[in-house]
Amino acid sequence: MHKHFFPWQNGLLVTKAITKVLHSIHPCTSLSYKGMDIVHDFLGDVYENIAAIAGEIMRKVRRYNLQARDIAGAVTLLLHRELHIFAMTKGLQVLTLTADSCGLDTHDSAKRKYKRASKCLK
Repeated sequence: MHKHFFPWQNGLLVTKAITKVLHSIHPCTSLSYKGMDIVHDFLGDVYENIAAIAGEIMRKVRRYNLQARDIAGAVTLLLHRELHIFAMTKGLQVLTLTADSCGLDTHDSAKRKYKRASKCLK
């Protein structure tokens, strides 16, 4: 197993999330430690590829800031057909739930939203 430098991969959080998704799809199925390592490697590779493609998109447009549009384009290019639509839908749901739980209004300015979200997520 090769090392990835993602903070989400360090502990039990990802293992619990993967187990939760697996049990929601197949309730009677479990995953061994070796299987969990393979899933971790796969997720790390997917995130690395998304970051690389988003960086290429950002460079082609000649911007210095990575935007959500770049990441959405990378997900669309990397994950094909229904999978990228599902990923984008779930990502937007998570962002909406986070914004709602932090008390963010959709009419707030971007600077105000960022300040409130960063306080909420600490």
